[in-house]
Parts: sequence; structure tokens; C-alpha cells
Amino acid sequence: MSNMSKLQKKLVAIYVRKSRLKDADALEINRQLELLTDYAESNNMEYEVFSEEGSSEDDNRPEYQRMKMELKRNIYDGVLVTDQDRLTRDRTDFGMFVRFMKSEGLLLFTLHKTYNFLNDDDIFVSGIQSEMDNHFMRMTKRKLKRGRIQAIKKGVYFGIAPFGYTKDDNKHLLPHPEEAKVVELIYDLYVNQGYNQTEIVEQLSLRGITNRAGQPFSVRGLSLILTNVAYRGVVHYELQGEDVINVEEAHPALVDADTFNKAQQLKEKHRKVPQSSQRGVYTLSKLLVCPECKQTLSFCMKYGNRKGKAELDKDSRELYVLNCHSSKGHKAKQEAKDNPRCINNGVKASRVEEAILKELTEHLSELDNAIEAIIAGDNSFISKVAQKQQELTLQYNKLDEQKKRVQDGFKAGIYEQDEATQEIKNIKEKQQYITQELSSLEGADAKSEIDKHKKAKDKIERLLSLDMDADTTKTNKLLLDVIDRVYYWKEKSDVGGEKPFSIRVEYK
Repeated sequence: MSNMSKLQKKLVAIYVRKSRLKDADALEINRQLELLTDYAESNNMEYEVFSEEGSSEDDNRPEYQRMKMELKRNIYDGVLVTDQDRLTRDRTDFGMFVRFMKSEGLLLFTLHKTYNFLNDDDIFVSGIQSEMDNHFMRMTKRKLKRGRIQAIKKGVYFGIAPFGYTKDDNKHLLPHPEEAKVVELIYDLYVNQGYNQTEIVEQLSLRGITNRAGQPFSVRGLSLILTNVAYRGVVHYELQGEDVINVEEAHPALVDADTFNKAQQLKEKHRKVPQSSQRGVYTLSKLLVCPECKQTLSFCMKYGNRKGKAELDKDSRELYVLNCHSSKGHKAKQEAKDNPRCINNGVKASRVEEAILKELTEHLSELDNAIEAIIAGDNSFISKVAQKQQELTLQYNKLDEQKKRVQDGFKAGIYEQDEATQEIKNIKEKQQYITQELSSLEGADAKSEIDKHKKAKDKIERLLSLDMDADTTKTNKLLLDVIDRVYYWKEKSDVGGEKPFSIRVEYK
């Protein structure tokens, strides 16, 4: 071969990926490599191979990321794949890939077509193909989900067999000869002999009985055994978006239904809630803040009408947001008794919840627009990140000053030791949160910003799909994951009819 023909050779990165979706039409890695290397040799290409197994929805695949780093070295002419869905089936991630290839001046070679992303027609065609790939992935996942549901209804147990069981070739649970006896012993000690969970752990340890890993049983592990319905022969699954599946007599039971039910009754009776967790958790707990006095607002149940109050009818009560003064603790009220009260008024909590849900729905559209703008090349978010870093650093420094004032106050006898210790602990917790926030902002780039928006979208969509009254603790946790605070203001009370209020949501 002449030197001239060597110079004319293209250097490409061959990328092969085995999908985690068990699709009958998917090519194995070896077959992909065979087709791609034949193509490369037939088209005068030299190549380097990047190979891995991973989901097309996950952009953080090690070999995929390594390939992108190599492509930045300006020695490659492009990327060679069997089909573009080997790279990704997520339309947002594919948009990012197109932008990357365009900026690096690289071609995308497939077995059927070569794409030059400097050409608008090629971008259009690849976009259509990406939509088709995305649709195919959704259809495949739905098909797999239907197959899983059908299998579950036939008693198939997915995942690792619980302690006490093994699995046959058809993935049905079968009693494990030794472990099953231990499960029976645990239920007997708990239900019939009156041992609590800590005492059972001690008994098992004294008898030299260990878990499957050869380690002593823990109270947590024991609790899982005492609550798993699999031990009474039931396969139970909760799949997102589907009705709960319960399959009775799916496999041999290790304990009868009566013993299992008695165990649940005992666990409920013995359950102890820490004092700190006994306070009511409401949907908007720790979220509402007054923009004037900065008081975090609290909640209480109030009678909605005079008749209900007169008859002490608890069913007529409704949850209300307290005004700023009522939200203060006893000590704070005493300290502020000579000062004018903040004029921010309370309101029915349901009205604020409704307003926040509306705000969240609108924020979904804002997130979509932000993602599209970044894909199109908008990098204004970088200056916003820098501003956020500056604000957080300022907050951190102010907390340092507060901490010093508390220390000086303790020396001067203004604070008791316990009070000073608690105040400093609270300040340190706030500083720790700020440190985490600053850490999350380091190295901000288009991909990380899009990922952040996607995660926020997912949480908000989950929130909007929840029955907010059914599990207030779960709803509150999700809200705290998404929202930093909600500034609430209402100048007039609702005496004589409902009056307007305003909210301003600050997102994390």
C-alpha cells in the first residue's frame, strides 16, 4: 500500500453497545463488531473500538464518555455504529450528541447512511430517526412490562429469593432446606414465645445461626423477615402506574396466614415512634416563609364552622397556615412581646397547596424550555451558576459571623451552655447544606445542567401524580427535594370572605 493511500484512510471510533433491554432483534456485541469492522475495511477506514453494556437512556456510560474524550483530540474523522440508537435513544441526549459532533466537525457513519451535522438535511433525518428510536424504546419497555406482569401473575418471583427460599428453573420460590427452618423458628419465637426482635437476634446468635452471608442477624433484617408476605405464600408487587399485584398460593408458605397476621399485629403494637418524629408532618411543613420577618410558618387544625366547634366535631376541622406570631415558639414570642407583630395573616392550607401545584405545573414548561435552550447553545446558565455561588458563599460567611456572636454571647453570659451548643449546631447544619450546594455547582456544564433539570422534572411529575392527602410525609419530602422555600404573604384576614394572597417559589 502506498503512502498516499495510507494518508487517505479515515480514522473512526467504532462504538458497540449491548442493550439491557432483552429485545429479540438486538445485535450481540460480537455481531456488531463483525459488521462494523467489515464496513471499515471496505471503506478504507482505520478504527479504535469502544465496547460496553448499558442502557440507551443513560448518558454516563464509561466507554461512551471515554470515546467522547478521545474524539476531542482532533485525530478522528467520525464515529461508526450499526445504527444511531447504539449511541442513545433519548432525544435530549441525542440532541447533545449532535451538538458535540457538529462542534468537533465529526461525521456519524452507520451501516446505512453517513450523517454530516453541518448539513441541515442530515440533522432533520437523524432527528426523525431519533424519534423513531425513542418510540421503539417506549414500546419495548411496555412490552417487557406486560410480560413481567403476566409472569408475576403466574407466581414468578423477580429478584433475589428471600432468606428461607431458593428458586427453581422457572423462577418460582421453593423452601430452602436449612433456611426455611430458621424462618419458622423466628416466627415461633416472636408470635408464640413472646420474644421481642432484639431478644430473637440474641437467641439466634447464641445458637450460632447466621444469615445467608454468614453474618449475625440484625434487628433490621429480622424486621424484613417478619413483614414479608412471601413467607405466607404470596407474591406481592407494586409496579409504577399499575394496580398492586397479589398472587395467593404462588409458592409453598413457610408460615400460615394466622401466624403471619399475629406477627403484624405485634409489630404494630410494639412500634415506637421517636419523640422527634411524633410532631405532625404536613404537606407544606418547613416550606412557607414570611418575606418580611423571615419566620417559618407553622400549621394547626381549626374548626371550619361554629357548629363544628360547639359540638367539638373533629371531622369539621381544616388545616390552616398560622400567622407569623402564632408560628413562633414560646421563647421567641416572649422576646418579641414589646415589638409590633408582623401583619402577615394565616389561611387555609389547601388554598396554598393549590397555588403551589399550579406553580409547579407551570415550572415544568419552564424546565422544558431551559433544556431546549441549552441544547440550542444557550450558556447563560453559567453566569447564573456563578451568581448562585456568590450568594451561597455570602450566606456561609454570614453564618460564620452568627456563630462567632453566639460564642461571644456564651462568654458574656448571654447564652447558657446548652443554648449556645444548640445554636451553633443549627448554624453548622445550615453551613453543611450550603457546602453541599456549592459542591453540586462545581464544574457546571451543559450536560450537568440538563441532567439537573431532568431530575427536577421527574420529581415534579411524581408530585403531580400523587394523592397529596394520602401520604403527606412522602409528599412533603418530595417538595423539600424540589423547593428551597415558598415566600407567602397575605395582608388581609379571611373574615367576611376569602382574601387574596401571594406566593413566590424558590427552587433548589
